[in-house]
Amino acid sequence: MKCRLGLRLTSFLSKFTLRLAFLFMGLGLLACQPPESLEQHSGSSEADKVSVDRITYVNSAGDVFTIKGDGSDRQQLTGGTQVSSGPIGPFMGQGIDFDNFHAWPTWSPDGTKLAVSRVRASGAQDAEVTIQLLDSVTGRTKTVYDSDFPGLVADGSPHYLYWSPDSRNLSFLASTPNGLTLSVTDTDTDNPHIGVELGAPLYYSWSGDGNSLAVHIGEEIKLFRTLSEPVSGEVLSTARGFRVPAFSPDGQWLAYVNQTESGSALFVVRVDDLDHPTLLTEVGAFSAFMWSPTGEELAVADQPDSNTVAFERLRVVSAGSGEESTVAEETLLAFYWSPDGRRIAWVGLEREQQTFEWKVASIGPGGVGDSRSLFNFHPSREVFTMLSFFDQYAYSHSPWSPDSSHLVVAGTERMPFERRNGHTPTGARVFVLNVEANIPPQDISEGTLAFWSWN
Repeated sequence: MKCRLGLRLTSFLSKFTLRLAFLFMGLGLLACQPPESLEQHSGSSEADKVSVDRITYVNSAGDVFTIKGDGSDRQQLTGGTQVSSGPIGPFMGQGIDFDNFHAWPTWSPDGTKLAVSRVRASGAQDAEVTIQLLDSVTGRTKTVYDSDFPGLVADGSPHYLYWSPDSRNLSFLASTPNGLTLSVTDTDTDNPHIGVELGAPLYYSWSGDGNSLAVHIGEEIKLFRTLSEPVSGEVLSTARGFRVPAFSPDGQWLAYVNQTESGSALFVVRVDDLDHPTLLTEVGAFSAFMWSPTGEELAVADQPDSNTVAFERLRVVSAGSGEESTVAEETLLAFYWSPDGRRIAWVGLEREQQTFEWKVASIGPGGVGDSRSLFNFHPSREVFTMLSFFDQYAYSHSPWSPDSSHLVVAGTERMPFERRNGHTPTGARVFVLNVEANIPPQDISEGTLAFWSWN
């Protein structure tokens, strides 16, 4: 990923970005607001020790919580709490910790752990930036990476965090004195992290067995078949106009974009036979793609201008035959397969209301079903970063519930009103969207970023 969002948006999208600035200006004031009600964690059975079907979110004060999709059973994993006495007896209170701020909680696939970036202010000029592991039930912490070079890998992101499928190895991007660095650490040991690649822009994905990485660095596409030192990558191709190479769910195929005589095209190749790629479909100058969870299809978004983060169409392409179905022809920023592979949700731009819009359509043997609008909103700054690089974040941070029935997003339903005396800026909220029933989004908490567990 680039160290900054150095891509030009369309003029329409630029207006959105300017208007979103009003939202961000209010975060400092919101950090001083009292916390929402918390439920104390009572005794747990063995089955409760693995978090299943829960949302993690970060509030404006930089603390990490988990919560059920219906807004119940809120658990706080970071920040201080204390029991105090009041006129009607003891009560639980939360102390605001101005020295620590957490960002981008990332579920392990088994739901037992969260990786999170923590920024600790240790003085007027210094800041300590670390990667912490949190037990998803108790909140117990372990430091797995300590940076002596504080910096951002994207807007508001100290690191990019991405678990291996076995929930043991944590890969991460961090700014270092040598530049943007991709590393992997074994969270079950205290062994030093392994440096994999260095440079920018850098995007990558794990294979399904967790043994290999496909990396797109600069214009080179590399396959790292093993991650034991010394790490060595095999150059597969050189290409531009896309970000993330994609492993099929079974790990046997790799999808990437390459140049042809007529332009750009999406190719798939067997990992055990890299010399014989198959051209699947032609794509525009800028594209993003993702395998369906079944591995039978790829969703492909593209557009002819390479200098924007927005796309003009979204298609589903058969991985076997190359047959195509159009999902949407509109300006869109991101798309996400449902875990069961039966739906695609995407975020488009609603021109009349000048909002972002979640939509969903069914995908089945009969083709693509009619699309349905779910929610018009303005994303938080962090969610805007996620949408801008969705084809990377989709592998590590899921907006979908595990049963494919709901989506979670942080933002506002309408633009915050102008700051003036006597008013407090409206802050981002966490909303749950039902994709199966025509009911309004459910506001479950204040928060700037939210993701569902994978299981």
